[in-house]
Amino acid sequence: MELKIWARTILTVQRHIAKVVRALDEIIYKRALSSIFVTTKNLTEQSSEAVSNFIINVSETKVNLINLNTICIDGLKAIDKLCSKILILKHIDGRTSLEIANLLDISERTYYRRLNKAYELFADYLQENGFCEQYFMDKFANEGWIMEVYYSCKNFFSGKENGEIFNEINFNFLKSVIKTISKTAHSSYS
Repeated sequence: MELKIWARTILTVQRHIAKVVRALDEIIYKRALSSIFVTTKNLTEQSSEAVSNFIINVSETKVNLINLNTICIDGLKAIDKLCSKILILKHIDGRTSLEIANLLDISERTYYRRLNKAYELFADYLQENGFCEQYFMDKFANEGWIMEVYYSCKNFFSGKENGEIFNEINFNFLKSVIKTISKTAHSSYS
């Protein structure tokens, strides 16, 4: 069950990874540029060591996100094509369940059965390729926005949230995270 939760988490955050990575690049760039302005007030925070550690930490976060993107893409390629299409339409394209069922010319009941199967196949792919719950917890425990999605997915699979409301809430939450990161990139080191 835990890998099924991570499967949904990965798919949910995947559509936002490119934007977050671009924002992280901007933060690194701004921090590197601002490091040339050293005064006695900011000597410790602008030291070569502090700036280097900051850039290394942000770069490690970026690498983890890029790896997560690769895991997602490889997983979608590895599972049944119809299941993959359902997951792409739902999570990456942001379509509603009714839209997807109509687009694929299947009943909503069949759609939900296939969606559940798709999550199971994606989770099986993760397990077969050595990705366990602990791997994701180790990599993303400090990524608050990913963990927020993870806990929302956990609630979803325990039946505490409606699927369509969940997607709307997550999208709005992720949108605010991206705006915050972008705002930080444009203002904090100017």
